[in-house]
Amino acid sequence: MSLEANSSVESTDTGPSTIKVMEAARKHAGSGDARRKRLAHRVVAHLRTRTYGELFLLAKISVVGVVTAVPLILTAIVVSKSVAENSVVLTALQVPRSFEAAGFNPETATQRLLDEIAVLNRRSRAAKPRTALSDTQILDTLSSIDTPAGTLDLKSFKSLVQRVIGKTIIDVSGDITSRKEGDREIYRLRLRQTPGRQVLIDVESSLGPDDLFKTAALNLLERVDPEIAAGIYYRDMGDAATALRLIAVALADHPVDEKYAVNLKSYILAAQGKLDEAMRASDRAREIDPAFGAGYNSQANVLRLQKEYAEASVAARRAIELDPTADWGPERLGLVLKDMGNSQAAIDAFKASLKLNSHYWPSYIDIALTLRDMGRWDESNEVLFEATSIIPDSAPLHFVYGENLRSTAHKREGAEELGKAVALQPRSLKYQLGLAEALIADGKLQEVSPLVAGIRARIASGERITPDLRAKADALLVRVDAVAKSAE
Repeated sequence: MSLEANSSVESTDTGPSTIKVMEAARKHAGSGDARRKRLAHRVVAHLRTRTYGELFLLAKISVVGVVTAVPLILTAIVVSKSVAENSVVLTALQVPRSFEAAGFNPETATQRLLDEIAVLNRRSRAAKPRTALSDTQILDTLSSIDTPAGTLDLKSFKSLVQRVIGKTIIDVSGDITSRKEGDREIYRLRLRQTPGRQVLIDVESSLGPDDLFKTAALNLLERVDPEIAAGIYYRDMGDAATALRLIAVALADHPVDEKYAVNLKSYILAAQGKLDEAMRASDRAREIDPAFGAGYNSQANVLRLQKEYAEASVAARRAIELDPTADWGPERLGLVLKDMGNSQAAIDAFKASLKLNSHYWPSYIDIALTLRDMGRWDESNEVLFEATSIIPDSAPLHFVYGENLRSTAHKREGAEELGKAVALQPRSLKYQLGLAEALIADGKLQEVSPLVAGIRARIASGERITPDLRAKADALLVRVDAVAKSAE
């Protein structure tokens, strides 16, 4: 029965009506090919009857069309991308001759500042999308093109695109100047924004171009994206006071960032032991956006510190469910699992975080510390060695690696890693104190003198320092004074 049915189907498929349709399709395709060939012959025949002058005119018209259209298309793409992705566009910086002598012309100086912003963004662990800055080099190049219709009016074109998309680009311009004070050359970088000609940043450095660009990048980030800057101050530099100040700025001037700002505030309050306030901040973030995965992550953090591990695990898994591509989700779950005593499951969670982002440095530290707690010091050091090779600009990685090495009788190598952390984050008092303690322990009093002098100056200036760091600083200075007195 089934064979007959199949035979019937085959007969129907290849019957007369089907054959007619197939033949008609072939004729249609053939007629299409024939039409294209006839058209081509007509064009060729037509061109053969034209004079060289007429052909030249035709070619010129074609070239004019291309030359006019391509820059406009490129401009549309560049401007639309800038407006859609970035809110800030940086014009080439004016630089002094001494800067040019050091290898920084206006273009390279501008790119270096953008590079420093990119480094800060890479280090950021924020849930908020990073601020991206672009330069005007492509736009300037396009605006210099003379088309048959005249020079492109990119300002008018950019304004049109901005109105269509409904977002305004902040144009930032600035200059670098220098002055002499004794035998020191002090560089000053000022940036202004338009519209408004408002001064964004005005910073100085006597430590050379590198330090100027690093300082300027962080200062600029504070102005254009205070929430991201707050996270860097808190997580990378341990400066909770500055982070809270910038969160206040973000909440006042950037209302669209409220959920991110209050969520970061939850972590800071939790670290200060203010768990009830931290939970209220986390609740506020989830109230603003019930599908905010990072809000559940901060909830898991508070519950973990309250030792409510079952609830913390639920919140951490909910954060992963809402934002499965976020590297911070598995990491927080790993911390909860570690506190629950399941070290191997915790390591697996940290590794899952690194699969999402191989440059997410906190997970390397989490793995290393978990292995260290398990007594597997060699494996811990191997993880940190690999991590510092992959992410050489992470001060926290170098600092933890340095502490690890010194705890495993690698004193000199450990001090070198601590020194790298200070070089990467020269304003971090935590790293300064760690390196100073190591140098004093190794009897290198001459090398520690500049660090100690800097720490004394910061305390004398009235700088706001967290109680734990102030206690460490006071103990270090007492120790240094005692060593100096005994040497007398």
